[in-house]
Amino acid sequence: MNDNFISLDADLITDFLDTDPLDSNIEILVSQSTGSTNDDAKNHLLGQSTLLSIHTSEQQITGKGRNGKRWISPKGKNIYLSIGWLSNLKHFQLDGLSLAIGTVLASSLNKFTQNKVGIKWPNDLLIKNKKLSGILIETIDINNKIGVVIGIGINVHMTEEEGKEIDQSWITLDEVTNSKNNRNEIIGNIVNKVLQLTSIFIKEGFKAYKSDYESFDMLAGKKCSVNIGGIDKTVDVLGVNDKGEMLVRAGSEYLTLRYGEVSIREL
Repeated sequence: MNDNFISLDADLITDFLDTDPLDSNIEILVSQSTGSTNDDAKNHLLGQSTLLSIHTSEQQITGKGRNGKRWISPKGKNIYLSIGWLSNLKHFQLDGLSLAIGTVLASSLNKFTQNKVGIKWPNDLLIKNKKLSGILIETIDINNKIGVVIGIGINVHMTEEEGKEIDQSWITLDEVTNSKNNRNEIIGNIVNKVLQLTSIFIKEGFKAYKSDYESFDMLAGKKCSVNIGGIDKTVDVLGVNDKGEMLVRAGSEYLTLRYGEVSIREL
């Protein structure tokens, strides 16, 4: 397979949106190279007038994932996408947002992968136990509003050589679909679902996505090792609650785990 991939283009992304960006209050910004699309979204939110701003780039120089890990970002090969949401949410309403985003992202990507994508709590999307995509949610306070940055990285065209520094098993969309995926179409599809989420999540929170999330949940019913405050425990994963917290059993003890506070791996 050669490298004649379709470049990112705001007009091409617009072609895959369900509504006109002006009608749906969306702004699309595409760059050839940037430090971090999440940083771009945060900076833009400070003066943002639209509901959503879409930031994507052919290359990230200082992209990051969860816990500050570097996000490997070869030029022109993957999706580096950050959505700036000028929300009316309160901080207490943010519970479960990462899982809700994961749910709509899995639903979107399964359109291209014949329903092969699952979610590893709290924010990784996997195929065949290999990482396809990750999510990083960040927030800033802006004039009594919360600016939410939804950072999404998706492996699309990356070669084994380009991803050799990644410290876990990974997979690309092209490997699964045996085709040259159009990143503009994928981004457009994701934006459609996130736009729907902006109205649903404010009213219902993660509860509206819990049932769909459970259909993607790769850890429910599994025995896992969790690290809580430096202490390792072996637990049985029971599922998640309406806040997106993980429910587990350690012997006779039942625990509720919040993402950001623990790490987990399947045994």
